[in-house]
Amino acid sequence: MKIAVFHNFPPGGGKRTVFEQVKGLINLGHVIDVYELSNPQSYFWDLSALKCRMFKFDFSLFASHPPFLTRLEKDWRNLFVLSKVHRKIAQLINNGGYNVALIHSDKYTESPFILRYLTIPHIYHCHEWLRLGYEKELAFTERVILPKKIYELLTRQIRKLVDKSNAKSAQTIITNSKFTQNNILTAYDRQAVICHSGVDTDIFRPFTHKKKHILFMGQKNFVGGYEFVQKFFSLLPPKIKPRLQSFGFPKGRPDIHNDHLLAQAYSSALATLCVSYNEPFGLKSIESMACGTPVLAVNEGGYPESVIDGKNGWLLPRNPDLFAQKIIQLIKYPEISVQTGKAARKHVVRNWTWKRHVDQLEEILKHAAQS
Repeated sequence: MKIAVFHNFPPGGGKRTVFEQVKGLINLGHVIDVYELSNPQSYFWDLSALKCRMFKFDFSLFASHPPFLTRLEKDWRNLFVLSKVHRKIAQLINNGGYNVALIHSDKYTESPFILRYLTIPHIYHCHEWLRLGYEKELAFTERVILPKKIYELLTRQIRKLVDKSNAKSAQTIITNSKFTQNNILTAYDRQAVICHSGVDTDIFRPFTHKKKHILFMGQKNFVGGYEFVQKFFSLLPPKIKPRLQSFGFPKGRPDIHNDHLLAQAYSSALATLCVSYNEPFGLKSIESMACGTPVLAVNEGGYPESVIDGKNGWLLPRNPDLFAQKIIQLIKYPEISVQTGKAARKHVVRNWTWKRHVDQLEEILKHAAQS
């Protein structure tokens, strides 16, 4: 098949998913053209390194006016100029002789405008709903003057309506977990097909002996769960408190640029913390387990779909005392981490590979193209 792929992701799990999908589909013999917006951080999981044609389109929210006018211009570009750019891309795809299009999210709107304008068969890979429109953890709580508050709430509502309208325009929706599938049904009144994400088990594998530290991957903010981590780490006895090693994307740039180094970081830890609020799926959980490191996760979001409590990691309520007790146990008895990590590795190899993901995706794309 000749397949058009669109995305506008910053570095992160979404961009990795696009990269692995394009690589896998090319290996299966398909011809791929990638359409993406200009991104100064495109070097990370750079799709141009694959055997595909690249089409890039200039767009940014940059504005150089006083603060209030800057916000107005950014919102104008986000809601109107971006729509025109997507329409242009859709026209090129519609007239490009493609069998099907695989559409991913746009970081500016979540569900992209391009879904409104496509006339060829297409799949929308919805990684998550517009979180700031639905999740209480991302509700606007800043103390600002009333006009600014009204404007913020109004633009959020407009973005929510735009996201919903774009998503409902999709021919077929696929997603990464039952958790996100339920969110899609709630927000868009659409059924989505689950196509679980994967991990490269040749790269993400056990490397080194376990050290007495705990790994945190993610944003150091409330939604990323970092405040919760600090809370239960403060409960640990000073004499046995492990080192907390953390990696994330400060200012949008990854702390680790190399997957082999990332795999070594996972491999050396006693456990990886998975404590984000409303995590749609959580690639870090299966990446960690592939490296022989069990995860210590909150029993929320998409984590329960990959973590089996007591088998390849542990699922706990968001309770600082329970997390502290589990870490104390791992420090005192590190062999628990080693044995659970071995089981975790086997579980991932059997169930969570990118090959399995791409094979399922190919069948979905073929069905869409035939329809």
